[in-house]
Amino acid sequence: MYISLNWLKDYVKIPSKLKPENIAAELTGHTVEVESFTNSAEQFNHVVVGKVLEVAKHPNADRLRVTVVDVKKGKLNIVCGAPNVAPGQLVAVALVGAILPNGLEIKESLIRGEKSEGMICAEDELGLGKGHDGIMVLRDSAKIGEAFSKYLKVDDIVLEIDNKSLSNRPDLLNHYGIARELSAIYNLTLIPYEKVLDKKWDFLSVKENKLEVKINALDACPRYLAVKVKNIEVKESPSWLKERLVAANQRPINNIVDLTNYVMFDCGQPMHAFDAAKVKKIVVRRAEKDETMETLDEKARVLSVEDLVITDGNEPIALAGIMGGHGSEISPETTELLLESANFAAAGIRKTSQKLGLRTEASVRFEKSLDTALPEIALFRFLTLLKKICPKMEIDSPLIDIDNSDHQEKTVELDLAWLDKKIGQAIKKTDVINTLERLGFVIADSKAEVLSVKIPSWRAAKDVANKEDIAEEVLRLYGYDNINSQMPASAMELPEINEERLIERKVKNVLCLKNSLNEAYNYSFVGEDQLKKLNIDYSNYLKLANPLSGIHNLLRQSLVPGLIANIKSNQFKSENFGFFEVGSVFFKTVGTLIKDKSEGSFLPYQEKHLGLAITGDDDLFGRLKGIIDSLLKNALGQRIEAEYFVIEEKPGWADTNAIARVIVGSQELGLVSLLSVEASASNNLKRPVAIAELNFNKLVELVLRQPSFQFTEAPKYPALSRDLAFVVDNKILYNDLKKEMVEFNSLIKSVELFDVYIGNKLEGGKKSLAFHLSYQSEERTLTSEEVDKIQASLISLMAEKFEAQLRSF
Repeated sequence: MYISLNWLKDYVKIPSKLKPENIAAELTGHTVEVESFTNSAEQFNHVVVGKVLEVAKHPNADRLRVTVVDVKKGKLNIVCGAPNVAPGQLVAVALVGAILPNGLEIKESLIRGEKSEGMICAEDELGLGKGHDGIMVLRDSAKIGEAFSKYLKVDDIVLEIDNKSLSNRPDLLNHYGIARELSAIYNLTLIPYEKVLDKKWDFLSVKENKLEVKINALDACPRYLAVKVKNIEVKESPSWLKERLVAANQRPINNIVDLTNYVMFDCGQPMHAFDAAKVKKIVVRRAEKDETMETLDEKARVLSVEDLVITDGNEPIALAGIMGGHGSEISPETTELLLESANFAAAGIRKTSQKLGLRTEASVRFEKSLDTALPEIALFRFLTLLKKICPKMEIDSPLIDIDNSDHQEKTVELDLAWLDKKIGQAIKKTDVINTLERLGFVIADSKAEVLSVKIPSWRAAKDVANKEDIAEEVLRLYGYDNINSQMPASAMELPEINEERLIERKVKNVLCLKNSLNEAYNYSFVGEDQLKKLNIDYSNYLKLANPLSGIHNLLRQSLVPGLIANIKSNQFKSENFGFFEVGSVFFKTVGTLIKDKSEGSFLPYQEKHLGLAITGDDDLFGRLKGIIDSLLKNALGQRIEAEYFVIEEKPGWADTNAIARVIVGSQELGLVSLLSVEASASNNLKRPVAIAELNFNKLVELVLRQPSFQFTEAPKYPALSRDLAFVVDNKILYNDLKKEMVEFNSLIKSVELFDVYIGNKLEGGKKSLAFHLSYQSEERTLTSEEVDKIQASLISLMAEKFEAQLRSF
């Protein structure tokens, strides 16, 4: 939107010391965003007044003339096609280098062989009207060589305002609204709009009612004013009117149309003037389905039952709030006007405008909800100005005012203590009241601490509605930059450390980076067929009320089915690989997580598990145990060591000959096993698979119970090492042997298995386990004799308890 500074001065006296850049900055800081400001004279740069000295026929074109034009600095040869060009005329000459308002750049050129050093302009080429029948002939008072902008007395600053910043401020889509804001910002006196209105019109003397108006859609047209005016002369607008419209980036058309546009840019109310000779009756109604009308842009519009139209009782003559119709427009022959000033529902105008792709200055305003008091104000403003440009005009009908709008005044209670708290600092009561009154609000009792603020009608249309809106008005005028910025007072506390999450990250890093496993995220749902293939009893599984699909109808109690599915999906892409998953499993018992506080119900019991699955051709069982040991040492601390024991209850998918419980200290964490041949076949697995599943919650508890690391002094005395290789029955477990050796004597500091042999050098059913033992005392250096004596006793004990014999080879 374009705002003329000269136009604003009609309503507020702007001090000369206020520069355009200051005004733009203040408006941007307090009200709307000003994108730029320009001097309106700049659009006529390199356009001067010239005098036509000679006119001759073009030797090579019948319709062209070759002229000689005096522009004071010299005489120019200009080729002109206007039929009305004649010697002695004063004309507007665009010199070489000029860029006209329509974007045309003037260059020296050859036209049919004749040199042309500029252009003699018509009205439309200068943006001053529609006329293109001939060149624009200037008044005799024009001076040869003077700037055309000076001749037009165009000495104005035009502000370009961003329309997006006006989305909720229809009261600012006009010059008086911006003038009101400037008066509030700079505390200047604002001329009341009533002072520019002449309301002394004799509507009652017209006894015969020559105008019939009917509203059939009151919800879409809450107010409609109409009046007929006679003795009208349609002609070119006076210069002051054209200058104002040009400043607002509008093209002058004729005095009547220009005046309706002027009023719209002056006070914000769109109006429309019909040729009264063509319209005898007004009916506002909804359009019929697929009804058509031709708008002023000479385009046929197909309407729907949601569109609002102005009709003559039969045919549409205007698209309400958007554009007039082609058949009832003002023409040079018009002598009588039917003047419309109305208020239309915003939503309907917006829908019709969007649907038809027809956005006009009128629709932009109506779709933002205009003040229902505006139609009357605008009508009187139009009549006041019409009397000046058409002195013989007369009212030819009573004033029709069909008013179904809500004129009830809206009041908001503003607690000043609340306002200070909302803003963050105290603002003087007098400043608050002064600010609101400058903006047009009315304070009922200025002495009260809770102010009763009456909202002016121009701000009550879906703009200011509550105390928060009032606070915004006070704050924006007070100045956001005047609010002291300070951090809110709050205690700085370290966030609570989530130990479980930190441990989980360590586990994932070790499994991914050190053991080359891939992390999997599987659904928490499993299916009956999936569990059958793994020989898992699902009778105690939780069933879903609304499963995603038939194959995902149960909540999982183990991570194994999902990991097996991951192995199956990827077995053709690689030979040796593995997956791990950290996820929840669910059981058919009541948990501790609240489901519904009002009902006192709880979610099913759930645990977090860690699942591991690897496939390949090597010793998978041993490899997976190694991964678990690596995990415990690297992620959870070297003092945590796993032990593996026989398991009594074996899951249906496990290989009964290769399965063990995983125990750390006295805590059983889970199991490790090979997948049985039957389960592998049922799931179409091509290679052996090893599976481990650990209770992650117990693992976390175990880690958190470990004492913190403490420095210990390095041993003063050296250790002695011995190796022992025992031949025992295959049924004897490694853990039982190791436990017995560790507990045999306090001087035995560590026992490490370094070799297992089963082969033809041993009897059937026998195996050889080789151990590395470390002996050390904290009080003295041990002798070989002492160690040999302890070791001999150990060998005797092992033979007695496990029938263990020293390996002889």
